[in-house]
Amino acid sequence: MISLRTRLTRVITLSMAALLTVSGVLVWVLARGALMSQFDTALLAKSQIVRAGVEEDDGVLEMEIKLDGLSEFDADSDMLFYEVRSAAGAVLLRSPSLRDGQLPALDARPDGGETYSAITLADGGPARAVAQRFDAADDKKKLFPGITLVTARRSDEVSAALHTLAWVLLGTGAGALLLMIPLLRRSLASGLRPLETLAARTAAIDVRKLDTRLPEEDSPAEVRPVVTTLNALLDRVALNFTRERRFSSDVAHELRTPVAELKSLAELAVQWPETATPEAFGDVLAIANEMQAVVESLTLLSRTEAGTQPVAREPVAMDALVAESIARHAALAAERGLVFEQHLDPVTLETDPALWRMIASNLIGNAAHHAPKGSVVSIRLTSGAFTVTNDAPNLTNEDTARMFDRFWRKDAARSGYGHSGLGLALVKSLAELLDVTPDSSLSKDGRLEMSATHTLRTG
Repeated sequence: MISLRTRLTRVITLSMAALLTVSGVLVWVLARGALMSQFDTALLAKSQIVRAGVEEDDGVLEMEIKLDGLSEFDADSDMLFYEVRSAAGAVLLRSPSLRDGQLPALDARPDGGETYSAITLADGGPARAVAQRFDAADDKKKLFPGITLVTARRSDEVSAALHTLAWVLLGTGAGALLLMIPLLRRSLASGLRPLETLAARTAAIDVRKLDTRLPEEDSPAEVRPVVTTLNALLDRVALNFTRERRFSSDVAHELRTPVAELKSLAELAVQWPETATPEAFGDVLAIANEMQAVVESLTLLSRTEAGTQPVAREPVAMDALVAESIARHAALAAERGLVFEQHLDPVTLETDPALWRMIASNLIGNAAHHAPKGSVVSIRLTSGAFTVTNDAPNLTNEDTARMFDRFWRKDAARSGYGHSGLGLALVKSLAELLDVTPDSSLSKDGRLEMSATHTLRTG
């Protein structure tokens, strides 16, 4: 596996090599252009002097200026060459420095402008040449019209200078790359240290101690989003672990008593078979139903808190749904002498009918089980909320803050089959799925109001 430091070193080194190469080529091209421009300017100046000395004399084309005596030509006596050709291409005049050789025939511009070219001399040496077309001075008879002057000078010095410059640029670039690699690795080691620290701290996290969090304050700006995301992930993992532990603990806690009772009934039936009566099996069935209800409630709670409980969305006639829940508890209300006082507005809600039915049934069932016998339970449904109000003489304001907690019971009277303490916890969890706000409050006259605030549209 290639480390991030190695990858970055390779990428940056290759990028720098490309940049140095482009920069070196650009410097070389600019230097060559400047040298050639300077060289051509000097060459043109000397060509103008040669041109001024070409004259017609008694039908012969001659060089009337002694170039060897000019200071401009002293140093170039063996390096400067010129040749004059007729319009037909015949050589009319040439410099002594050419000896037996000759310059390449170059085409000159007809308007008298200069044409520059790189040429190779007879001895194989490099040179620069400029060609000009003109009429010879004092050629009154027009014997030499449109003649071409080609002036050339060796360019060995320029070629050598450019060759040296190329090697200097190449050596400098290679040296810079060689020096840059260790510096780059050291800089990357320093720059990547926060990532290495983060990796070490992440690897040190113990799954048994999920309260560990990565420090965000000391993290660089580039790493901080990663740290924040990891901390959020740890929060979710810790929450899931806590939820699973809580589920296991709740199941063990709630099933301990019914399992013990089932064991007692079974042992009794084994020791005294005559006690295995229908009444005894009725107790077994009641215990089994209670155990099933606890497990189903805890499973539903676990799904809703984990966000895996599916939620349907369809138009629901809430007044009919609440009326159905009231009817389900009518027998218990009659047994306890309770009066259900109803006020149900016709409303419709886009929601999940099964989940809302659980909310309504649990709120009504809580009042039906715990309201004083012979009291009045008020059930209201409006366009803004669903409320259930009943007398609660034994409750305090501190109790209302805990009523939605799992397994909360005011006292022993609230325990027993059918009173596992999960109903209101389910109401809270399901309400959050349906964007409903559950609440409980206690009035001064001891009336408990349980509400589920929602956004409804009138049907």
